[in-house]
Amino acid sequence: MDKRWPRLFECFLLIAVAVGVGCRTTVPQPEAPRPAWDVDRAETIYWRASDPAFGQEFALEASGLAASGGRLYVPSEKYARILVIDLNAGAEALVIRLEVPRHSELEGVAVVGEALLLCDEAHAAVYEVPIGDEVKGGGMGASEPWKAKSLPFTDLDLRGGKIGFEGIEIGPEDGQLYVLLERSGSETTGCVSRIYRVRRAGDQLIGDLDPLEVALADCAWRLTGLAWWEGRLIALRTQFPGERYEVVAIDLTTGAAEVVLELTETLRSLAQMGWSNNVEGIAVTDDGSLWLVADNAVTGVIDDPLPPPNDDTTLFLRIPPTGRD
Repeated sequence: MDKRWPRLFECFLLIAVAVGVGCRTTVPQPEAPRPAWDVDRAETIYWRASDPAFGQEFALEASGLAASGGRLYVPSEKYARILVIDLNAGAEALVIRLEVPRHSELEGVAVVGEALLLCDEAHAAVYEVPIGDEVKGGGMGASEPWKAKSLPFTDLDLRGGKIGFEGIEIGPEDGQLYVLLERSGSETTGCVSRIYRVRRAGDQLIGDLDPLEVALADCAWRLTGLAWWEGRLIALRTQFPGERYEVVAIDLTTGAAEVVLELTETLRSLAQMGWSNNVEGIAVTDDGSLWLVADNAVTGVIDDPLPPPNDDTTLFLRIPPTGRD
């Protein structure tokens, strides 16, 4: 046998391998989807309050946020006030008194027609407050408080407390009412955030579907604030201790939460500048901008009529949609 054959065969294999490598096609990898909002262009906003005691340098405990008709609605958690911020008038904030039960803790707000719905953490309650003529007519003076009407739950056994209702929203298509309980459970059993789905029957709220349970990695996490974005229900998901912040979209069938915006580094950096980063309210305006507001104090029961000055400034943040101003 010719001893050159093994050598020639080896060369043939090397050539075949080389040709195979040269003909391999690189499959392009899909680009990661861009976030819906451009965090690099986020801007802090100062409002000008009609009552100086409700400027951002006071301990407002701004815990909720809703958007409608070019206005943002911000409840002051423990001072029975709501700030109506006109975005078309340079962030003028009309401070309006509310007639709500004593020691209410107003944590969430939604706009329904010509009324507001407010959720009260302390009493595990939902109130309806008609929007006054001074706002609908564009005036800047409010003398009488807006009176709240309680909308009791008929078939849900809910208790008020420090860990309670943190958000409320209305389904844009079906009028379903979503009420968010920030966290329940324990380290032993595991913790979830629960979103109650109810419908209104007259002045009562009736359980319509089983609540959605949104799993949490551990009991340091919670959901707070609800809003609608492109037909999806979104919420703030925050961790403390740890100071981590995300915007998540909630699957209305399974309760699964998908992160749509990571905010941890942005909000940590703002805290170093003196802003409170305990974001609790979220809203999306008609131009697609995402708005956040932060609770800038931790207090117990309040009987004082006005908030005191505070070291951390109330954060009011606008994040424009990606690719737009």
